[in-house]
Amino acid sequence: MSVVSKILVVDDNEEFCQNMTDILELRGYKVTTTSDGLKALELIKQGDFILVLLDIKLPVMGGVATFRKIKEIVPNTPVIMITAHAVEDLIREALREGAFGVLKKPLDLDSLFALIEKAVAEGALILVVDDDENLCANLKDNLSDKGYQVSIAYDGNMAIEMARENIFDIMLIDLKLPSLNGLETYLAVRDIRPNVVAVIISGYLQTMSDLAQKAQRESAYACLEKPIDMDELVALLKRIEEQKARGFLEKPG
Repeated sequence: MSVVSKILVVDDNEEFCQNMTDILELRGYKVTTTSDGLKALELIKQGDFILVLLDIKLPVMGGVATFRKIKEIVPNTPVIMITAHAVEDLIREALREGAFGVLKKPLDLDSLFALIEKAVAEGALILVVDDDENLCANLKDNLSDKGYQVSIAYDGNMAIEMARENIFDIMLIDLKLPSLNGLETYLAVRDIRPNVVAVIISGYLQTMSDLAQKAQRESAYACLEKPIDMDELVALLKRIEEQKARGFLEKPG
């Protein structure tokens, strides 16, 4: 008998909980709901949930406080925050502390299921930020074949918005981008996701060396020159994963 994946929905809106139960159960999930944070913590201790959908504004214990406690109990269980309110400070706080993503009500179901799929899948999440569509497609194909989950952003603003929705492990980012340059984009994403590891990619490392050096001073992990050597890139990604698993990043010499 196959094991049914369980999702915990925490929201004080009874109608929303019922709707989520109906929708998620149609996709084959088993759903448990509760209306406040304290009850959620008790359920977390008792159940083996693959994911938590957590409203950011809750009675008794607020959503962010509940999220922190959940991470203490089950640090590897992804939590997706949901909100109907413009609470940017709370959203930023939750994202910076490791919430997998944030979705705004009314939920877009395609976005919800895409986010759930990313949250529970194996393989590091990589965000490629480059305005060269052919390069992005090539990187996505090659890295997906290696077991990575790859998302694409074609400019800095798109990357920043995607970082609010997904907790990317690694970001491959071109220095030369429309609107915001690669360094500006990296700093904005890092403000949302402090633990993201950035690898700079550029076809202009010679002419943009000052920007590349500044990016590395700002904690970018490494710089790779285009055309990208896929073997070199994959080796670098594996090294990053191994170091993250040990809890210590050591930049290449």
